[in-house]
Amino acid sequence: MYHFSKTVAVAFDEAIALVTDALKAEGLGVLTEIDVQGAFKKKLDVEFRRYKILGACHPQVAYEMLQIDDKAGVLYPCNVVVQEHADGRVEVSAVDPLAMFLMIHSPRAKEIALDASKKMQAVMDRLPSPVLVAA
Repeated sequence: MYHFSKTVAVAFDEAIALVTDALKAEGLGVLTEIDVQGAFKKKLDVEFRRYKILGACHPQVAYEMLQIDDKAGVLYPCNVVVQEHADGRVEVSAVDPLAMFLMIHSPRAKEIALDASKKMQAVMDRLPSPVLVAA
């Protein structure tokens, strides 16, 4: 699988804040933020659900990958998507850096990518799970 995904038990705006905090806790920062809903409205004049792409980066991982392959930057940043579905569910999806960096054929690159993958999984683990209601 190329991503980690999780439905969260919070509203959209709170999910953005929680994701940002979780990324920071794992040493990642948000370099870019794309408001897909706003962009589609402006460029295509179409309605779309709330959908933001956060471009995250771990400086040490980025630096180490660029030491191995100077073209690795084409794979940056690691994207995290927060989207609100029609039924109100909020889902967070993050790229798995291991899948992303498999194109770099180096044992050291694989080690770095595995570490980055663990960091991204830890980000997802920090997010609140949905509350299950007993029937």
